[in-house]
Amino acid sequence: MSGNPYEILGVPHDADSDAVKKAYRKLALQYHPDRNPGDHRAEERFKEITQAYEILSDPRKREAFDRTGSADGTPDMSSFFGGFGMEDALRAFQEMFGFSSGGRRSSSGDDVVMDVVLDLEEAGLGVSREVSFERMERCGTCGGTGADPDEGMTECRDCGGKGRVASYRRTMLGTFQTVSDCPSCGGRGRIPRKTCSACGGTRLEKAARKVSVDIPGGISTGHYIKVRGMGHFPPDDGPPGDLIIRVADVRYGSFTRDGDDLVLRIGLSFPEAALGTKVRIPTVEGEELEIEIPAGTQPLEPLVLKRRGMKHLRRMGRGNLVVVPEVYVPEKLSRSERKVLEGLLESERFRKP
Repeated sequence: MSGNPYEILGVPHDADSDAVKKAYRKLALQYHPDRNPGDHRAEERFKEITQAYEILSDPRKREAFDRTGSADGTPDMSSFFGGFGMEDALRAFQEMFGFSSGGRRSSSGDDVVMDVVLDLEEAGLGVSREVSFERMERCGTCGGTGADPDEGMTECRDCGGKGRVASYRRTMLGTFQTVSDCPSCGGRGRIPRKTCSACGGTRLEKAARKVSVDIPGGISTGHYIKVRGMGHFPPDDGPPGDLIIRVADVRYGSFTRDGDDLVLRIGLSFPEAALGTKVRIPTVEGEELEIEIPAGTQPLEPLVLKRRGMKHLRRMGRGNLVVVPEVYVPEKLSRSERKVLEGLLESERFRKP
């Protein structure tokens, strides 16, 4: 700590322990990080105030400071908070000084995760897919109260219908009150006179649901789509989770994918590559397309068909369809075929450059 602890807390040198404690409590409340979210200066000020208090509240450290005018004995924050880290210390202050929201906190329900497998056209161009799934919803018999409909609810005796209970603890700054949800009623203030026979008091039941999901073109394995609010309901009054549609696999057929380009390898004989030919190839749209292989096509020399590949996922346009010719050599030749090829060996054009 740098600075004079008396000046930091704003107390005179002859201030007694009660005056030091009072000044500290006032400043700690003022500069507590929960009251100054995102204000780093307030956070540093809070730490400085705490360190100053530890010096002035400890008779030995205070006497040493008064004698030397030095704050060399800067306190260890972890020891000051009884072994807590700073995050735990702030949480303790929040409870002690009571500036938590005080309201009942509800949890969100769990997500429902569904895996889908797409074919090339669905992944490449997009599709609207209906998916069926099961989720936990509010019990239809009791309306989600957990109580037998004929018996209803009654006031919780442990909290007197308030849904909150107080506990007390003694600290170095005095006795402080902490308010939390009543464990008996879960913070609702009411409990069933008799539990619902349909859900056993859990307030939930399993339900089958269907939803139509738009899957965008260009999606790939590992991507997911989130449908808000279609997941499981929680046991309390919180909102439901989400439905997560996860792409487990894409069946590209004879294609391989390179980014948003689709690569198709085709086999050509030597005469076809040398003389040129026409071949029919599959497409993303599921139809065959006739393309021309120009004369003199070299093995593995790609032929690029612009904008015939996958849709771009986050922008307009499409990738390309890349055709890669592979020239195959027959393993066996007839006498006439061999004679033709032997004749070609005499030609300069067919010799290796």
